[in-house]
Amino acid sequence: MSAQGGKPTDWITCKIHPEIFEELGVRDPEETKREMAIAKRVRQVRKELKDTPDNVDLQLELGRLFIDGREFDEAIKQLKQIIGRDNKNGLAYKLLGTVYGMCNHEDEAIRELGRAAELMEDDPEVHLNLGGVFMLKDMFDNAAQCFEKVVELNPTEYLGYANLAAAYDMQKKFTEEITVLKKVLMFSPEDKELRSALSTAHFNASNYDEALAQALCVVDLDEKDPQAYCNLGSCYSALNMVDEAVQSFQRASEIDPEFSLPHTNLGSLYATIGRVEKALKEFKLATSLNRSDLMAWLNLYNCYKEVGRLDDAQEAYKVYESLMQGEESQATDHGNIPGGVAASGQLASGGNLDDSDVGTEGLSS
Repeated sequence: MSAQGGKPTDWITCKIHPEIFEELGVRDPEETKREMAIAKRVRQVRKELKDTPDNVDLQLELGRLFIDGREFDEAIKQLKQIIGRDNKNGLAYKLLGTVYGMCNHEDEAIRELGRAAELMEDDPEVHLNLGGVFMLKDMFDNAAQCFEKVVELNPTEYLGYANLAAAYDMQKKFTEEITVLKKVLMFSPEDKELRSALSTAHFNASNYDEALAQALCVVDLDEKDPQAYCNLGSCYSALNMVDEAVQSFQRASEIDPEFSLPHTNLGSLYATIGRVEKALKEFKLATSLNRSDLMAWLNLYNCYKEVGRLDDAQEAYKVYESLMQGEESQATDHGNIPGGVAASGQLASGGNLDDSDVGTEGLSS
């Protein structure tokens, strides 16, 4: 082992993924360090505000720090105080709307971010976050208008294009979605998720040749992705390329034997070409692997009915109906704003939280 300046040079430093710490039941040291840095800076800002209580930059920074530290009630209280003194402070409205969104208070978030958009109409981040909240409220047309504004203000904004494509998809505006996805793929041509979304958009628009071409690209990018082979098989099925479709679905099952979707898709293909017994076998496999596979249960019901097994058909339909009722009553988790604001870490002085020493100040401060 060689050394320079008294230090070893062949040590390998490995960054441990945060999920590892969760599995071990311990705190991620990086997260603990970050929390300590936020707490230290909160104390510093509060001390400075005692000397300069009218310093709006410090007041806003304190609000940001509360957001970064997930002290949302404190953040809301702080930002409301700023707005109470100055109802034209666009940044305060922006931060307040963002924290409301993070708290799942979408109506309040729309109100405050809407006000921020009026005061900061050239800030793409405001429109990005407002569009994200509209997405959470299923207000897809409003969301699309916000994301269109984002890419108008910043034609290189990756998240703006990605979210705009998602909004168009929800409105079934597949032609517009395809155009946007092609643009965003210019920035990241090997993005597997976006490439897959483009294939799906072409498929939904009945452009099956284009869908197939993009699906093949996805498989080239990741030949171990079972979902990619399922999508590829669906494209082959739409083009009546039965052998290729069967091979694709079977390849998906080989990669992940516990994945139910290849069996559901293969069963649907067999049912379409009149091979009902083979379809039954695949649907039974799918429902055994995933009891919540709605499409598999519905198709299993139809196949049982086709071959005259009415009792089995009735049982399959009961399961399908029960799952449908459960899905309708299940609440949606809106934990994050799509494309939302990252934790800032920015200080009013213009510095960055990450540049500061952590937890070294005296208790008296």
